[in-house]
Amino acid sequence: MKNLIFNSDDFGLNEEANLAIMEGYSKGILTSTCIAPNGEFYEHGLKEILPEIPNIGKGIHLNIVEGKSLTNPSLFTDKNGRFNKGFIWFLYNSNNKKLLSQIEQEFRAQIEKIIADTEIDHINSHVHIHAIPSIFNLVLKLALEYKIKNIRVQYEKPYFVPKFNKILTLRYPINLIKLELLNTLSITNKNTVLKLNSNSKKININDYLIGVNFTGNMDRDTILAGLSSLQNIENKTVEILVHPKYLTCDEYKLNYKELLAVTEPELKTEIQKLGFKLTNYKELDCNVSNEFVNC
Repeated sequence: MKNLIFNSDDFGLNEEANLAIMEGYSKGILTSTCIAPNGEFYEHGLKEILPEIPNIGKGIHLNIVEGKSLTNPSLFTDKNGRFNKGFIWFLYNSNNKKLLSQIEQEFRAQIEKIIADTEIDHINSHVHIHAIPSIFNLVLKLALEYKIKNIRVQYEKPYFVPKFNKILTLRYPINLIKLELLNTLSITNKNTVLKLNSNSKKININDYLIGVNFTGNMDRDTILAGLSSLQNIENKTVEILVHPKYLTCDEYKLNYKELLAVTEPELKTEIQKLGFKLTNYKELDCNVSNEFVNC
């Protein structure tokens, strides 16, 4: 059996994402989401959305690149406490001890905020910032300390969708560069987890991710092509990453297509035909002996 976690990022960042995630779970095939603790619509999500979908898998979407910080780290915020650095800047400065200390303080504040409000079953991050190995090591440390058993890794097997509207875009070659970088970093991070777990299993990671190669274009055809490329794996966990939003402006046109995809009735049947079982990290934890999780 192949486990498939169908996850939507960005819960809490805006109202359009919150509402789309609720619909994608209640009327579609989403099984999981991840919550940005510093999102402007965090309270809306916690108070108005999650009570309507209490069984959805929930993770923390650590965020140090967008919005307002919780701890005002001086190295990567402006005078108003808003984050002002991106992935490449963090990668270049990733061995700076003062920077890592400030990241750890911000991550701690975000984790403690969210676990005070709701139960979470996994960790990932906005724009995959925790793929950077030194930051991944911080996340590992905090996951063990706060007893969060699952962390996303970004290893994605490259695949092709034979449609010109998918590949003849400026976004596609950028995604390929990002995919190569994230795959290289993810191999390092996977090895780190293997060493950590060498005596006993402490941290779980997904085996594959689908959602980087065609970021911003995760419609039905793209999703099924990605899963078909993994059809021959067995006893592995795959995470699909989407970013659905309600269509309230032109900026969200591609996000709205993702919402239409995850609520398409036939897609679930096609996924099952490929041998994938829809689940989430908490359900996987409940299938094994696990002192960290209350099932």
